[in-house]
Amino acid sequence: MAIRLPAKGGTPQLYRLPRLTPVDGVLRGRLPPVERVVGLDPESEFLFVTTAKHELLGLDLGSGRVDTVATSVAHAALGPDGTLYAVDDQRHVVSLSRRTRFAWPQALTAMPRDLFGSTDQRLVGVIPQDRLLVAAPDQPSAVRPIAAGGDVAATRWGDLIAVASDSGVTFYDPVARRDPAFVRLADPPRALAFSPSGHRIYVARRSAPGLAVIDRYDRREVDGVALPGPAAALRVDPLGRWLLARPTVGDSAWIVDMPIKQHTGIVPTQWQADLPAISPDGMLIFRRGTDVVSMRPDSLNEVGRVQRGAAGLWVLSSWLPRGVPAAPTSAAVAAAESTGTSAEGPMYVQVSTSQNPEWSGHLADDLTRAGLAARVLMPQHPDDGYRVVLGPYATREQAEAIGRRLGRPFWIYQPGQ
Repeated sequence: MAIRLPAKGGTPQLYRLPRLTPVDGVLRGRLPPVERVVGLDPESEFLFVTTAKHELLGLDLGSGRVDTVATSVAHAALGPDGTLYAVDDQRHVVSLSRRTRFAWPQALTAMPRDLFGSTDQRLVGVIPQDRLLVAAPDQPSAVRPIAAGGDVAATRWGDLIAVASDSGVTFYDPVARRDPAFVRLADPPRALAFSPSGHRIYVARRSAPGLAVIDRYDRREVDGVALPGPAAALRVDPLGRWLLARPTVGDSAWIVDMPIKQHTGIVPTQWQADLPAISPDGMLIFRRGTDVVSMRPDSLNEVGRVQRGAAGLWVLSSWLPRGVPAAPTSAAVAAAESTGTSAEGPMYVQVSTSQNPEWSGHLADDLTRAGLAARVLMPQHPDDGYRVVLGPYATREQAEAIGRRLGRPFWIYQPGQ
């Protein structure tokens, strides 16, 4: 799904991917003009935004209720476990986890310039005096020095922080279980982006064209990606299939096919905090003039467009509203269009089956937090178990392609077969 937040405030509009088809009557509630989208937690069904008045608001996507989480907010971040963190201008922290709001008893020792959520409800930040800050609700914040640097990146789970400096990239474990690791590069790094698994980090160099690829465990440069020129910013899609790079000159996005590590295309577009981006179903969503366009990144074929949608803020998510069936995936749409045949689906990628509904629910939550469209299918017969699946997908080919990327056992499940 894609959600558009009106630039001047109002009721958000829901769109179904990959064609950006409007889904009316699902979202309710009115928001004021939004300055930034903090994130969407699919489990709690809350969308968090900040306003020009420095308020942090939570929109309940189910009921349409809008709650004020914090005021005078200077920074906010959504952690990998769905915990929301807000730091006000007096360095006080408020966290929200499973709809429970908690004001931390101790203020942070310094105001961070970069803020990340980590596991175990930890907050991780980088403060201007080249210090790494780690804090939790039940303990005072700890600060330790780091290398003087520029761009900062964190893994999805916040278990590793990378800092770019003039001579390379330094990796820090926020809780100091491992010593810092430095990887020297021939050209100074400009921008950093971790792979979804956190196994590798992609580095845009300051003057050399292309990207360096560093393995976090081997602690060395292991590969590279050729680009037409130097890049100023990087974005990786939730499954690590595509990477978008912003050139240092001009308004456009370079498209990189990561499995083959090749630059495959370019689209003219402005870079903003929300777009361009790759959606969870693998579509390139970007602004083109006053419109927002959905395009297949492999062929650059347009499949959907929202006219005059560029003025709003956009949220791309695997969240699926209750009672709204999932649409065919982008690859399934392309296959149906190219062959002229109808879809085979629904097909699911099944990763587990269990008689324990609680265990199955926890596994589905973990996969969802990892950026996958996971869910639990209820038993249809007394002997059935609770199936943890990804999907649905319209063709077996697409389902098998998704399954092969998981790196774990899977099988294809089609209800009624």
